[in-house]
Amino acid sequence: MSDGLERILVPGRIHFKSEGERKIARFLDDNSIRYQYEPAVLVNDLYDKLRIWYPDFHIPDLATYIEYFGVVGKKDYDEGIKTKLSVYRQMQMDVIPIYPKMFREDWQGHIINELDKINQRRHDVLMGKKYWSQKAHPSSIGEDLENGSQGSLFY
Repeated sequence: MSDGLERILVPGRIHFKSEGERKIARFLDDNSIRYQYEPAVLVNDLYDKLRIWYPDFHIPDLATYIEYFGVVGKKDYDEGIKTKLSVYRQMQMDVIPIYPKMFREDWQGHIINELDKINQRRHDVLMGKKYWSQKAHPSSIGEDLENGSQGSLFY
């Protein structure tokens, strides 16, 4: 099995770079949230140059990433955080940043709340599209069928 595939299929064999990453992985495992550790992602950096970055966690079922920023208070690292988050925003990638101080609070709840917000935003965007805004709601579809409508759910 290739190393990359092993990282997806056998998360217990992953050697995490920090205790923070290990905690996040354990939380994802405990909640049966499938993830990939440090997948390669092609990004356009702030200078419009293509780069390959390796965000800490990718949650493929939710098309979302989690980045653990384990160092705080070092100028270069802090600048790197700002750059990464800016590029992710520019690339329209959904990324949940996690910092060491968050482990003193309800960081698991924070991740779940952020996932909820991301999915709600995606739903709202979809419902705002012309096609979806004109569609009947599921409850009215059942009523149409009861009233003899021959409408199809698939177009």
